[in-house]
Amino acid sequence: MLVRFLLALLLLLVTNFAQAKPPAIFRLSEVRPGMVGYGLTVFQGTKPEKFAVRVIGILHNFLPKEDVILIQSDDPRLLHSGIVQGMSGSPIYFDDRVAGALAYGWSFAKDPIAGVTPIENMLAELKRPLRGPAHTPMAEPSVESGRDRLAALSPNQPHLEPVAVPLSVAGFSSNVLAEFAEALKPYHLVPEQAGGGGQSGEKGPAGFEAGGPIAVQIIRGDMSAAATGTVTYIDGNKVLAFGHPMFNVGEVYLPIATARIHTFMAALSSSFKLSSPIESKGSLLQDRQTGIIGEMGKSVEMIPITVSVGGPDHVLHAEIIRHRFLTPMLAAMVIANAAQTSASDVADATVTVHSRLQVRGYAPIDLIDTVYSPDGVSPRTLAGSSGIKAIGDILFNPFTPATVDRIDVNVSVDYKADVAEIVNVSLTSDELEPGTRPSLFVTLRPYAGSEFVKAIPFEVPRALAGLNVKITVQGGNQLRPEMAPPENLSHLINNMRKIYPARALVVSVETPDEGVTLHGSVIPDLPASIIDTLKPGASTRHADTYRRASRQLVTMPSIIQGKQEITVRVKD
Repeated sequence: MLVRFLLALLLLLVTNFAQAKPPAIFRLSEVRPGMVGYGLTVFQGTKPEKFAVRVIGILHNFLPKEDVILIQSDDPRLLHSGIVQGMSGSPIYFDDRVAGALAYGWSFAKDPIAGVTPIENMLAELKRPLRGPAHTPMAEPSVESGRDRLAALSPNQPHLEPVAVPLSVAGFSSNVLAEFAEALKPYHLVPEQAGGGGQSGEKGPAGFEAGGPIAVQIIRGDMSAAATGTVTYIDGNKVLAFGHPMFNVGEVYLPIATARIHTFMAALSSSFKLSSPIESKGSLLQDRQTGIIGEMGKSVEMIPITVSVGGPDHVLHAEIIRHRFLTPMLAAMVIANAAQTSASDVADATVTVHSRLQVRGYAPIDLIDTVYSPDGVSPRTLAGSSGIKAIGDILFNPFTPATVDRIDVNVSVDYKADVAEIVNVSLTSDELEPGTRPSLFVTLRPYAGSEFVKAIPFEVPRALAGLNVKITVQGGNQLRPEMAPPENLSHLINNMRKIYPARALVVSVETPDEGVTLHGSVIPDLPASIIDTLKPGASTRHADTYRRASRQLVTMPSIIQGKQEITVRVKD
């Protein structure tokens, strides 16, 4: 009995070792034209299926120091659809050894002809040392990808290019999806509406397998977006896929998940796999020319975002990736989608957006925008909110890496045009007495209402005697308080907190006085001798002067739009 147990245990250990051992590779030097083999990909569900391939030849130096194996398939399914978006990474085998990843398709081709990235090139990236998330800056897109260069060299002509990666999106309205597709064009991701991940409780496969689907998640939660391709090779806990870059940003940390393929969608323009992510299983580590590399079991920190529209009954929760370029855009898409889902009316609307950003190491940043929108809660209106702009300013600050820990947004909508336009400003005289407090008369025209006049008393400083003075009246959301250029992230965040409300008139009177900005601070009143001292000629770094303006804020019941100026003489 003991002998049987030991033999069974030995057999189990040998079997597990055999399963864990990476598959044998078929080197590029062994590939010959006419050679036949097979590929693995998922046509439906989660299990890979074989499709026959034949070698046409080898394209040498297709990319710098990279050859491409050219293959053709006579599989009936591919004869109908052609090479399909989502097949990127499908492993190609000769003599049951993996030769590479299906990665490139021939644009405008009628036949299923593809380019294969040799497996040796992909495996070489496993040796590249990693800096780790703490020492890796937020991902940035490649300025010019190989695909862009190919298109530029031969516009409107057939050329071999990376098979596009379908971005399976769920929970987005058609309007927001259209904006999403436009924003993602530079990244060669094609949004396809499908099901979301994790909503049905489906567990799916325990892990990844060669030929199986892999999804790189950029949004997950009540809304989701995941770029889906195919696993090429597994080495221990490392997963190689795609055979071409996703963003081509090098070291990057994004969540990777298993996925389900619903079907192949054959199309005249470009066929694609309709898929949905299932369950997060690890992290992307590398995004290189020859493909992507992930690690199973590694967690990824994302940014939670909560959007409330009109109360607690309309709250959506999501997580978005940490990516310097994509994070602001993804946050805008999530916010716009949540607002349009709960408030889709195309009508005159007064929209108030309260954004709270939690930046690691700083007190929460609260920003409020109140805007009038003639077409309801449009994505463009919300994308221009100060909260979205602040995310970009923080992530792109030139001082130090910054971490956004959380984004909370509350959107309220009042379906009326609560707005008034400044149409005229006037005074009772062409000349003003210095040291007096006359009234400025501002004529406002409410939407669908009668004009009315607001009298605003203001100070005429004695220092203006004998000068021509410009007086400007405008809405509060059209200018910011006086502030110094930031010299560190703390200054930048403090400047963000300074804002005039949209429901306010701001009267600005030019003065001859000079103030200075120094080390991120505004010093409004200094004698000329002190200002000269703060501007030494032996250094380029000194205090900067600015022309001061006396400002007065008047709270109004409506959003103020427009700007009017008047120039008057102050008596000598």
